[in-house]
Amino acid sequence: TGRSADRPDLFSAGILVTAPGGHGTQYEVPIPTLSDPADAQDFIDARIAEGADYIKLVLEDGSTFGTPLPTLDEATLRAAIDAAHARGVLAVVHVGHYEFARLAVEAGADGLVHTFLDRMPDPDFGALVADAGVFLVPTLTVLEGVVGIKGGAAIIADSVLGPRLARHEIDNLVLGFPVREGTMLSMANAFAGVRAVHEAGPRLLPTRSD
Repeated sequence: TGRSADRPDLFSAGILVTAPGGHGTQYEVPIPTLSDPADAQDFIDARIAEGADYIKLVLEDGSTFGTPLPTLDEATLRAAIDAAHARGVLAVVHVGHYEFARLAVEAGADGLVHTFLDRMPDPDFGALVADAGVFLVPTLTVLEGVVGIKGGAAIIADSVLGPRLARHEIDNLVLGFPVREGTMLSMANAFAGVRAVHEAGPRLLPTRSD
C-alpha cells in the first residue's frame, strides 16, 4: 500500500470457514464452524468483524489422503461465497481433489488454494478457471510433502541460503506428511493442473520456482 516502507503488507483470512469436525478443527484450537447456508452471512460478517481481509473456505473431505473428514456441502459453500461477495471481499477455497476444484470454480470462488494430486484435469479445466476469472495458488511444496518429496532439502544444500537457516527452519524444511501405502497421488497431476491454468490465463500466484 505504500504506507510502510520497512516491512511487507500482511493480509489474512483469519479463521477459515469449515464444517463441524472438518479440516482446520483437528489442531485442538476451538474455532467456529458453519453447517447451515442460512447462517452463512452472519458467519462471514463475524470473520470480517474480526479483521479478515478475505475469506478462506475449506472444501476438503480427506478422501484423497485416506483421512475422511466432514466438509461444507455445496449449498453452504455457495452461500458463504455469496456472503463474502455481498461484503465486497474475496472468497478463496482450499481444495483437496479435482472434483472439488471444479465445484469451487462453478460456485463462484475467486481463487483456489492448493491444486489437486488425484487425477489429470479434464481438457476444459484451464478454460473453466480462466473464463471464471479465478486465480490459483498451487502451494506445490505442500503437495510435494504429501507425496513424500522433501523439496526443502535443496534450500538447505544451497551455499547462500543454507548457512543462514536456523535449526528449527532446517527441521521444518525436511518434514513431510505420512504417505499412504498404495496411493495414486502424483505430482504429475498437480503440474498438469497448474499448466492448464497457466496456458489458459495465466492466473497463477506462484509459491515456488523450479
